[in-house]
Amino acid sequence: MNTPLKFDYVTPPKKRPGPRVKRLDYRAHYEDLAARTLSSIVRHRRLIVKFVAVALALACIIIPLMPRKYSAEALIYPNLFSREQGKVVPLATVDGAAMVTGEARLIHSDAILRAVATRLGQDPKATKSHSWVTQVFDWFRAAFLPETRNYSPFDRAVAKLRNKVVVMNDTRSYLISISFTASSADEAAQVVNAFVTEYFRDKIKQRRLDKIDSAEAELRQQLAVHGDKHPKTLQAVAELEAERASLEAPMNPQDGDRYEVVKDQGVKLAMPNQTPTSPNGSVILGLSFLSALLAGIGVAVRRDRKEAERKQTVGYQPHPQ
Repeated sequence: MNTPLKFDYVTPPKKRPGPRVKRLDYRAHYEDLAARTLSSIVRHRRLIVKFVAVALALACIIIPLMPRKYSAEALIYPNLFSREQGKVVPLATVDGAAMVTGEARLIHSDAILRAVATRLGQDPKATKSHSWVTQVFDWFRAAFLPETRNYSPFDRAVAKLRNKVVVMNDTRSYLISISFTASSADEAAQVVNAFVTEYFRDKIKQRRLDKIDSAEAELRQQLAVHGDKHPKTLQAVAELEAERASLEAPMNPQDGDRYEVVKDQGVKLAMPNQTPTSPNGSVILGLSFLSALLAGIGVAVRRDRKEAERKQTVGYQPHPQ
């Protein structure tokens, strides 16, 4: 007969209870910290008020001494279509957004920057000072900071325009904005309008070149059909000469092409805005008040903590053996 198997179950030994972990009551800790901080604020309220008063007084002294900055902005709506002979013809087969981006890059190009600097009265042929201080400074910049060296005052003006002018384009509305910040409202508007004028000056020159190309093509066609003695050929020659004379006619950089810009409906020239964009007095006063308040509270809490540590050290006296 098969006898059933018997299994002896061994009872596992009981685990010894380990040391109890003390649970930290974070809520009580932070409540106590907040109570001590409020107590320090109330106890040293005069000190905190002094911190705030000194900070606000310094801010009121510094704000009137800070230089004012004024901004001006002009808007350009690039012409994406050509209205010739009563027809609306697109100027390019590329995407309009890409064309507007290219126009914005053209405004920020070196050619436009140098033309704007010339329009603002900078002399491209002006030479830099030959004093020994300037020479030493130029040597230092050429040796250690070559990217900041300017070879003439004109280059310095061009670099200033390149760094400070902001040209932005909106790909949705095909709008280009030109903004500039200067120490006076009139200067900011003058610089922005100079960029707009030079941009349209370049467009006027390009249109005249296109007219010359069209006149040359018309002249070639009339020569091939009628010869050089036909009245239509002579008229085409006269039109070509007139277009070339219009291109070569010198334009006054101050007023000669301003009329073309003003009458163009695709531009909004900048107007002097006498409201400064900086400094922002309310922000400075608010930051001064907040920083002084936090500094005063920090000093008050630190004083109370040092006082508690000193009392604890004095109160603990080891008994002599």
